[in-house]
Amino acid sequence: MTLREHDSWVTNVYLEKGSTGDGKIISASDAGDIRFWDPRFTESVKLINTFPSLTAMAVHSETNLIACGYSGYSSQQLISVYNTAGDALSHIKYYDGFIGQRIGPVSCLAFHPYRV
Repeated sequence: MTLREHDSWVTNVYLEKGSTGDGKIISASDAGDIRFWDPRFTESVKLINTFPSLTAMAVHSETNLIACGYSGYSSQQLISVYNTAGDALSHIKYYDGFIGQRIGPVSCLAFHPYRV
């Protein structure tokens, strides 16, 4: 089966497994769209639109959390955490200034396997 609803490069694909998941596939593309797939169907069952220039995505295996990393210019570098309903729960941003915290370009993300 071929799934072709993303309009740009796919950055990550995650397959739910174990007792908490029911075999869904979650994929994210560079355009910032996160799609949820049911292997029984050829079309996505859910879509979450986020920021463009998405470079990394991680899904927590025990909870309903998705972390997305974005890289662009220094003011656009951020990490966002969403739940599977599409609600933004947290943002870690690049802050400009003398004492502001700075993050580098986000190229990969990972959750701890058991801790949230």
